[in-house]
Amino acid sequence: MSVKACDRHTSNMEFLKVARDIEINIIKCTANKSKKYRFFYNKLIDMSIELMNHIKKGNSIYIENETDMLTRMEEFKLAIAECQAIVSQIEILHKIYSDNGFSIGLVKNISELVSKEIALLKGIIKADKERYKEMTDKK
Repeated sequence: MSVKACDRHTSNMEFLKVARDIEINIIKCTANKSKKYRFFYNKLIDMSIELMNHIKKGNSIYIENETDMLTRMEEFKLAIAECQAIVSQIEILHKIYSDNGFSIGLVKNISELVSKEIALLKGIIKADKERYKEMTDKK
Protein backbone atom coordinates (compact mmCIF):
# COMPACT_ATOMS: atom_id res chain seq x y z
CA MET A 1 0.00 0.00 0.00
CA SER A 2 1.45 3.33 -0.99
CA VAL A 3 1.70 6.38 1.25
CA LYS A 4 0.62 9.84 0.13
CA ALA A 5 3.56 12.16 -0.53
CA CYS A 6 2.34 14.59 2.13
CA ASP A 7 2.32 11.79 4.74
CA ARG A 8 5.87 10.59 4.03
CA HIS A 9 8.67 11.20 6.48
CA THR A 10 12.44 10.96 6.24
CA SER A 11 13.64 7.52 7.25
CA ASN A 12 15.84 7.23 10.32
CA MET A 13 18.38 5.52 8.07
CA GLU A 14 18.29 8.10 5.27
CA PHE A 15 21.80 9.25 6.20
CA LEU A 16 23.19 5.86 5.11
CA LYS A 17 21.45 6.05 1.75
CA VAL A 18 22.63 9.60 1.11
CA ALA A 19 26.24 8.68 1.98
CA ARG A 20 26.04 5.75 -0.42
CA ASP A 21 24.60 8.02 -3.11
CA ILE A 22 27.47 10.47 -2.62
CA GLU A 23 30.02 7.71 -3.06
CA ILE A 24 28.24 6.29 -6.12
CA ASN A 25 27.94 9.71 -7.77
CA ILE A 26 31.59 10.50 -7.19
CA ILE A 27 32.72 7.15 -8.59
CA LYS A 28 30.45 7.52 -11.62
CA CYS A 29 31.59 11.06 -12.37
CA THR A 30 35.26 10.17 -12.13
CA ALA A 31 35.05 6.99 -14.20
CA ASN A 32 36.28 7.26 -17.77
CA LYS A 33 38.14 10.49 -17.10
CA SER A 34 41.59 11.22 -18.45
CA LYS A 35 44.40 9.29 -16.77
CA LYS A 36 46.38 12.47 -16.20
CA TYR A 37 43.77 13.56 -13.63
CA ARG A 38 43.30 10.14 -12.01
CA PHE A 39 45.37 11.06 -8.94
CA PHE A 40 42.97 13.86 -8.02
CA TYR A 41 39.85 11.83 -8.79
CA ASN A 42 41.13 8.92 -6.70
CA LYS A 43 41.62 11.28 -3.75
CA LEU A 44 37.99 12.36 -4.08
CA ILE A 45 36.86 8.73 -4.20
CA ASP A 46 38.96 7.99 -1.10
CA MET A 47 37.26 10.87 0.71
CA SER A 48 33.80 9.51 -0.15
CA ILE A 49 34.86 6.08 1.12
CA GLU A 50 36.09 7.64 4.37
CA LEU A 51 32.75 9.42 4.72
CA MET A 52 30.91 6.13 4.42
CA ASN A 53 33.34 4.45 6.85
CA HIS A 54 32.77 7.10 9.55
CA ILE A 55 29.02 6.84 9.13
CA LYS A 56 29.03 3.04 9.28
CA LYS A 57 31.31 3.06 12.33
CA GLY A 58 29.17 5.60 14.16
CA ASN A 59 25.95 3.80 13.33
CA SER A 60 27.30 0.41 14.42
CA ILE A 61 28.05 1.50 17.99
CA TYR A 62 25.60 0.11 20.51
CA ILE A 63 25.49 2.66 23.30
CA GLU A 64 25.83 1.25 26.78
CA ASN A 65 27.85 3.98 28.46
CA GLU A 66 29.11 7.52 28.00
CA THR A 67 32.26 6.40 26.19
CA ASP A 68 30.15 4.64 23.56
CA MET A 69 28.04 7.75 23.13
CA LEU A 70 31.08 9.99 22.75
CA THR A 71 32.68 7.60 20.26
CA ARG A 72 29.50 7.53 18.19
CA MET A 73 29.28 11.32 18.20
CA GLU A 74 32.96 11.58 17.28
CA GLU A 75 32.45 9.36 14.22
CA PHE A 76 29.47 11.42 13.06
CA LYS A 77 31.42 14.66 13.59
CA LEU A 78 34.29 13.24 11.54
CA ALA A 79 31.76 12.36 8.84
CA ILE A 80 30.57 15.99 8.80
CA ALA A 81 34.18 17.15 8.49
CA GLU A 82 34.69 14.71 5.60
CA CYS A 83 31.58 16.14 3.92
CA GLN A 84 33.02 19.64 4.16
CA ALA A 85 36.31 18.45 2.68
CA ILE A 86 34.53 16.73 -0.21
CA VAL A 87 32.66 19.91 -1.12
CA SER A 88 35.91 21.91 -1.07
CA GLN A 89 37.72 19.41 -3.27
CA ILE A 90 34.86 19.15 -5.74
CA GLU A 91 34.79 22.94 -6.13
CA ILE A 92 38.55 22.99 -6.75
CA LEU A 93 38.38 20.14 -9.26
CA HIS A 94 35.56 21.91 -11.09
CA LYS A 95 37.53 25.14 -11.25
CA ILE A 96 40.61 23.39 -12.62
CA TYR A 97 39.02 20.70 -14.82
CA SER A 98 35.64 22.10 -15.90
CA ASP A 99 36.69 21.69 -19.53
CA ASN A 100 37.21 17.94 -18.99
CA GLY A 101 33.70 16.92 -18.04
CA PHE A 102 33.62 18.14 -14.44
CA SER A 103 30.53 20.26 -15.06
CA ILE A 104 28.71 22.67 -12.77
CA GLY A 105 25.68 20.36 -12.85
CA LEU A 106 27.78 17.54 -11.45
CA VAL A 107 29.19 19.82 -8.76
CA LYS A 108 25.71 21.02 -7.86
CA ASN A 109 24.31 17.48 -7.64
CA ILE A 110 27.06 16.21 -5.34
CA SER A 111 27.01 19.42 -3.26
CA GLU A 112 23.25 19.06 -2.69
CA LEU A 113 23.72 15.46 -1.54
CA VAL A 114 26.53 16.50 0.79
CA SER A 115 24.44 19.35 2.24
CA LYS A 116 21.60 16.93 2.87
CA GLU A 117 24.02 14.50 4.53
CA ILE A 118 25.39 17.21 6.82
CA ALA A 119 21.86 18.17 7.89
CA LEU A 120 20.96 14.54 8.57
CA LEU A 121 24.12 13.95 10.61
CA LYS A 122 23.58 17.11 12.65
CA GLY A 123 20.07 15.88 13.35
CA ILE A 124 21.40 12.53 14.57
CA ILE A 125 23.92 14.23 16.86
CA LYS A 126 21.20 16.48 18.29
CA ALA A 127 18.84 13.55 18.81
CA ASP A 128 21.59 11.52 20.48
CA LYS A 129 22.38 14.39 22.85
CA GLU A 130 18.73 14.46 23.92
CA ARG A 131 18.34 10.69 24.09
CA TYR A 132 21.46 10.13 26.18
CA LYS A 133 21.31 13.34 28.19
CA GLU A 134 20.91 11.45 31.47
CA MET A 135 24.16 9.61 30.76
CA THR A 136 26.15 12.85 30.70
CA ASP A 137 24.19 14.47 33.56
CA LYS A 138 25.20 11.73 36.05
CA LYS A 139 28.67 13.19 36.50
